[in-house]
Amino acid sequence: MTRVYGERAAELRKVFEAAPGQQLTRQSLYERMGATEVGKADERRNIRNALPALVRCGFVVKEGLGIAATYQGTGKAKKVPKAPAELAESKRQRNALRTAATAVRTRAARVAQQAANTPAPPKVKAIESGETVEQFLARGGRVQRLTAHWEQAA
Repeated sequence: MTRVYGERAAELRKVFEAAPGQQLTRQSLYERMGATEVGKADERRNIRNALPALVRCGFVVKEGLGIAATYQGTGKAKKVPKAPAELAESKRQRNALRTAATAVRTRAARVAQQAANTPAPPKVKAIESGETVEQFLARGGRVQRLTAHWEQAA
C-alpha cells in the first residue's frame, strides 16, 4: 500500500471508529471525509482504492456489491509494529530452532529417509509363454509379409 493509501486508510479507520455499528455507503464516506466537491475526483478514487485493503485486513466488513455496497467497522484494532529489537530476538529464536533441528540429522539419516520416501521402480515381469517366429512356423503357423510403401513403388 502506498503512502497515499496508508494515510487514506488511517483516515477511513477514524471515520469508522467515530461511527461504530453504522453501515456506511461510499457516498456517505465521501461526505464524512469532505470529498464530495467537483474537483475532488482523485480523493474519491483514493478512498475507493483504500477500502478493499481495509476489508482484507479485517478492519471493515463489506456487504453488497457495487454502488449499493455498505461498509461497517469491525472494531478490530490496528496491529502495533514490533520494535527492531523484538524482531531481531524472534528471528534469532527461529534460526536457533531451525539449526538445532537440522544439526541432529546426519547425512546418513537424510539419505535413508530420502530412500524410504522414493518409490521403488516397478518390476517388469518376464513373458513366460512367449515363442519365437521359428517355433511358431514349426508348429504350422503362417506369417504374412506386408510390403512397405518404398517396395510397392518399384
